[in-house]
Amino acid sequence: MDLDKTFIRNSENILGIVNLTPDSFSGDGLYKKENELIKLLDFAEKNKINNLDIGCASSKPGYDKVATKEEVIRLNYFLNLMKSNFTLSIDTSNPEVAKLALKNNFKILNDVNGFHDDELINTAIEYQCNVIIVHRHPDSKSLHEKMNYRNNSGEVLEHLEQRVSYVIDKGVKKENIYIDPGLGFGKFEQDSIDLLMNINDLVNDIPVVVGYSRKKFSKKLKLSKKEIFEHCINSGVTLVRMHLTN
Repeated sequence: MDLDKTFIRNSENILGIVNLTPDSFSGDGLYKKENELIKLLDFAEKNKINNLDIGCASSKPGYDKVATKEEVIRLNYFLNLMKSNFTLSIDTSNPEVAKLALKNNFKILNDVNGFHDDELINTAIEYQCNVIIVHRHPDSKSLHEKMNYRNNSGEVLEHLEQRVSYVIDKGVKKENIYIDPGLGFGKFEQDSIDLLMNINDLVNDIPVVVGYSRKKFSKKLKLSKKEIFEHCINSGVTLVRMHLTN
């Protein structure tokens, strides 16, 4: 598959998803699928997609928590096969896994739980990496607990600003921070749709990352993949986290 020229023209704004799991929500897990993983990496290189987000534990609804040892094994599987010079992000909430990735030249730490773990924050400070703070409602008891919003853009931005202030107070540099509204996590479908279509409300001095790819709510949008991507870029989004193949 070749990418549309719109994607190639904005390839620096793509954060390509690489799932090293056997239980990915969209069935694209590449753990122990060496040929498919190499093919995906070659595809990214060919299309000048330099930014890749590597996940070794599923965060789908009803996911099973992965033991640290298993997540480390999956990451090492990737490290042993990865040859090209990508800018790599590690998608994890586990400090030990984060440290292994950052020791191996990963540059970004992406925490779907919003950096509520001080050990993870300290790891980011130690390695002076960039961080992606994914929104999670402060009152939620789990990642996928559906929360009610009166003004979703305003409340999500307020929550994210609180987390940004917290990690800066701990010692993370502001220039190393990205924010992500956490579409599909703890939100009703319409809230995720509204957040995506009004994503410019979140764009200010902190770069915005957005991930809608293959999530259930995105099927209700009357827009093509190209049109959603263009909407994000035109709204000022810095990175669109997306699957690279059909």
